[in-house]
Amino acid sequence: MDGEGKKGEIYELKAELNSDKRDRRKEAVKKVIASMTVGKDVSQLFPDVINCMQTDNLELKKLVYLYLMNYAKTQPEMAILAVNTFAKDCNDPNPLIRALAVRTMGCIRVDKITEHLCEPLRKCLKDEDPYVRKTAAVCVAKLYDINQQLVDDQGFLDMLRDLLSDSNPMVVANAVAALSEISEQSPQIKIFDLNGPTVNKLLTALNECTEWGQVFILDAIANYSPRDDKDAQSICERITPRLAHANSAVVLSAVKVLMKFLELIDQNSEFVENLYRKLAPPLVTLLSTEPEIQYVALRNINLIVQKRSDILKNEMKVFFVKYNDPIYVKLEKLDIMIRLTNATNIAQVLAELKEYATEVDVDFVRKAVRAIGRCAIKVEQAAERCVSTLIDLIQTKVNYVVQEAIIVIKDIFRKYPNKYESIIATLCENLDSLDEPEARASMIWIVGEYAERIDNADELLEGFLDGFKDENNQVQLQLLTAIVKLFLKKPTETPQELVTRVLTVVTQETDNPDLRDRGYIYWRLLSTDPKAAKEVILAEKPLISEETDLLEPTLLDELICHIGTLASVYHKPPNTFVEGRFATKKNLPLRSGVNNNDSDNMGNGVQSPNYQQQVVINNNVGSLIDDFDILGPMPNTSSQGIDIFSQTQQQQQQRAPSAIPNLLDDELSSILGIDSNMGNNSTSNMNTNTSIPPNRANTSGGNLLDDLFGDLNLSSGAPGISFSNNNTFAMPKEVWLSAPKGKGLEVTGTFARRNNQIFMEMDFTNKALQAMNDFALQINRNSFGLTPTQPLHVPSPLFPNQTVSAQLVLNNTGPITKIDPLTNLQVAIKNNLDVFYLNCIVPIHVYFVNDGEMDKMTFVQTWHDIPESNEVRHQLQNAYDLSIDDLQNKLRLNNIHTITRTTIEQKEMLYQTIKLTNGIFILIELKITPGNRTIALERKFPAAQGAIRCVRYNIDGTYCLTSGSDRTIKLWRPDSSLAIKTYTGHSQEVLDVHSSFDNSRLCSGGVDKRVLYIDVMSGKIMKKYQAHAGRVQAVRFNEEASIIYSASIDGTVKIWDVKSRDYDPIQVLDDAKDSVTSISLGNNELLTTSLDQRVRIYDIRYGKLYEDYIGHNLTYINISHDQQCFLVGTLSSQMMLFDKINGKLLQTFVDYTNNTYMIENALSNDDQFIYSGSEDGRLICWNLLTAEQICAVEHEVDNRKSVNTLSHHPKDEKLLTAQEGNIYIWRKTDEIIEEKPEIKKSFITEKKINPPKFVSGGFE
Repeated sequence: MDGEGKKGEIYELKAELNSDKRDRRKEAVKKVIASMTVGKDVSQLFPDVINCMQTDNLELKKLVYLYLMNYAKTQPEMAILAVNTFAKDCNDPNPLIRALAVRTMGCIRVDKITEHLCEPLRKCLKDEDPYVRKTAAVCVAKLYDINQQLVDDQGFLDMLRDLLSDSNPMVVANAVAALSEISEQSPQIKIFDLNGPTVNKLLTALNECTEWGQVFILDAIANYSPRDDKDAQSICERITPRLAHANSAVVLSAVKVLMKFLELIDQNSEFVENLYRKLAPPLVTLLSTEPEIQYVALRNINLIVQKRSDILKNEMKVFFVKYNDPIYVKLEKLDIMIRLTNATNIAQVLAELKEYATEVDVDFVRKAVRAIGRCAIKVEQAAERCVSTLIDLIQTKVNYVVQEAIIVIKDIFRKYPNKYESIIATLCENLDSLDEPEARASMIWIVGEYAERIDNADELLEGFLDGFKDENNQVQLQLLTAIVKLFLKKPTETPQELVTRVLTVVTQETDNPDLRDRGYIYWRLLSTDPKAAKEVILAEKPLISEETDLLEPTLLDELICHIGTLASVYHKPPNTFVEGRFATKKNLPLRSGVNNNDSDNMGNGVQSPNYQQQVVINNNVGSLIDDFDILGPMPNTSSQGIDIFSQTQQQQQQRAPSAIPNLLDDELSSILGIDSNMGNNSTSNMNTNTSIPPNRANTSGGNLLDDLFGDLNLSSGAPGISFSNNNTFAMPKEVWLSAPKGKGLEVTGTFARRNNQIFMEMDFTNKALQAMNDFALQINRNSFGLTPTQPLHVPSPLFPNQTVSAQLVLNNTGPITKIDPLTNLQVAIKNNLDVFYLNCIVPIHVYFVNDGEMDKMTFVQTWHDIPESNEVRHQLQNAYDLSIDDLQNKLRLNNIHTITRTTIEQKEMLYQTIKLTNGIFILIELKITPGNRTIALERKFPAAQGAIRCVRYNIDGTYCLTSGSDRTIKLWRPDSSLAIKTYTGHSQEVLDVHSSFDNSRLCSGGVDKRVLYIDVMSGKIMKKYQAHAGRVQAVRFNEEASIIYSASIDGTVKIWDVKSRDYDPIQVLDDAKDSVTSISLGNNELLTTSLDQRVRIYDIRYGKLYEDYIGHNLTYINISHDQQCFLVGTLSSQMMLFDKINGKLLQTFVDYTNNTYMIENALSNDDQFIYSGSEDGRLICWNLLTAEQICAVEHEVDNRKSVNTLSHHPKDEKLLTAQEGNIYIWRKTDEIIEEKPEIKKSFITEKKINPPKFVSGGFE
């Protein structure tokens, strides 16, 4: 039945194609193109489609030409029938048709048509219309790729060079692009001969070209060798205006030319100094773009700074890290900061680095601490200040900070021997906290190097020796050397058995050859010639260099020639990551003189092809290949082995122009009527109504896109779902071949995408009674061309009840045949028993490639071009209540790229793209609708503290603190209602309490005007500050818990240094004209509220004060988690949300009571909901975006007493509140709310967040 249906469809299309009515023929051709786009074989209609070429309708002609390009190779005899029409179209009065004809003929890689292309191409190269000439220029490059000899014989290269003098700049740009492409293919032939007059013509056309034309011309000029110094200066002056271009590619191409030509100009001249000043602003401007472009710019700036640091020597501030920079931008900025550091700016840099070392991002903090050490090594005048900063960081006792500091201090000791050894005692105090190999090795090196200054050095090293076998190799080597150093420096004080013990362990009980050999050498030296041992082991060490990560000079010069390309981002020459093409090595021109022989090399070196060794499957695959014939015959094999890649490589060679992206190939966008200036992404539509395997039918709904989103699940991790190291999604393994069907062999497997490669992961289990061997695997033709890159390797023999794992890397270069369903993969597995055939479904997300991001304009145009019939809708469940940012990041990790994000009618909208391995794009509209939230009680318990004035979660939510009218503070385990400890010291009510980041200290304030600093473990009052004139209403630690902020009714905020011996505040903020009611800390900011109706924002880093007049008496302030907004409570029964940057009122929240007391508020962890107590005994929740009150619950039915204090759990969706003397804990779960989808247009569908709901936890 299926075959008859397909035959009927082809028959109907054939009839319509031969219809007398032009409209029916046009619609029929559209249907044929649509079928061809989704992979259907419509080659049978070739003669009928060719008959439609004879038309004056431009749209129909474009469609027919598109069909012809696709099928001409498979129907070469029929394609020759179109030659006459091509020839006729090349003489058409319409220049669009002339250009279309010559472009299409250039894309048809059929020899017989290529022969007939010469004459039309020659005419078009001399056409009066510039559009035709620029199209013909590109066609020459395509023809050269097909038949180089033909292009040479017909003189097309000379005609192409003549186009460099064309009056139209776009023709010149295309000619340059074509000649450059041809030069790369034939580097041994002098094709693109740049000379002075030619370069002058290119510079003239440069000003009027499109941006990509300018890039082509600038790249060509970069390969020119100027005649002399004046010629280089003249070219630089004419290129300098390109630095102000809006396109970053043009800017970087201009920078590349200038950096190359600077080598030929006198470095002490005024021209170079002026050029430096002109180069800095455009590079700085690139850092105000999107993070991705910033990163590319920073990688290029890194090269420029290494080559010529004077260009950006005065621009240090632009490389200071912003709080919202992505981590990859932060790390690159940090590296450039160190390269620009010198004696004049070291103080500024060091202050910045010390600030970075207190950030929350662990990786960034580590890099910042190491950067401080690099500054000490680079700038000797600042070394002492850097060491002091590192000691301060060690005192914080933050584990990873301490370990990084010790690592860099070891390098400082090597750079400045016998200068800073006084800090060794401080370092030794942290021995027990070191758990990272590099830190432990550094500390052991310090102990061994300065053993004569450490009294108990032998005890310290002996402590490390106890766990010697469990240590890392790096630590073991350092420990061996340190103990021998100790013995040589203090032979009388060091126990000899310590040395004997370590030498015995390393020579007799270790498998590490390096460690064992070093042990034998030391033993031989000590036993034969102790004096020689001392000279060798205690020899003076060379000083370490200032910068150890600089690129090798010749490599740096080569990368400068590749600025603006991938090589400048990878910091690797192109031949290390580009395969299959000649690798051109470029070098900067010699500064000692100008190479006048520019016609020989154009600034390039010698090219050498890269060869890739073929992989061959062994003899035992022969029977597998012979037997495996599910869809058709497979390649023949020989008895001596099968070259499984021969056919694939031939196909790659035949498909080379389309397999490798080429900026010159704009034929698809032109034929579809898309302006090529919109971008070089060509978009196809895909029909996704396909079937799925039975074991997934109940979850995916019979649709590939359903399967995709059902698989992704968008949860933070569910049972059976796995994520790789980069957090990309992988399905759990399924049974592909059961033991009964496999004669005892069971195969389970899955597919995953990692590092932009597709992996087929399998487990082979032998459930038979005999061993199995000689395993091999073959994949049949499939819809996406998946094929293995290497043979299957299964350890043989596979014994009974044994399970082994195997992994295959797949690529998509194999033969393509449409299979139903599209993602089905037919696999044959052979062993010594039999050949087994199985089907497995490849999850659709495995085909998502990482270069599927469109620019916004292309996305918008494509979105509007997609017909309604191509839309698919699907509703997703956000079971883990992920935020919009979490959703966006999780999808991005799986190559689903967000193009733009907006809010429509209080609903977050994400517009995204997916690109499949076959080049098909999928466009997505993702709609997130905030849901309702209800609250119910989980736990209630009495605190026995009188009236509770304050409740606070600790930093991770494991514990909570309460303070009460009975003058005590209590530490609780809230999930078990267990009171752990009670703290005393206040003489009156305690109004506020706060815990440090490491839970080791508390600070509190109360009616007795005191601020107490308390040790958590012992309950001891470490410090007692008495400097306020009225009750203390709020207290807070800073992030490092080294500073306490206290706010008082006396109108001041006082700042206390808990590490100082002084009991006076280090600063008093007395700007308020009335009582300061609350404080909140942001990133380097302190926010306060006061009854003088003002919010004050103190910028701690820059010492600035910003005031906002609110017009209401203010009681409490909270800053949002994204640091963009702040929420204030007032005594007029309303809360207000303001933009922190411009002070704009964003939202007002009402319908609660607050006229007398200070009522606290809180924001949910994702900043979507706002909570507050009320004077009528309710806990209330609002939606932040809409200000709609979601729910309000009473603490007690018969109790209307005020709920003043609450605290939101820092990680979970839990709330802590208090009413009178009781503590209440609330939590939420999810509730699905039905809502009618509202989508204007989408290719996949919307996605919706399930609204959370608070329910009772079932505690008595």
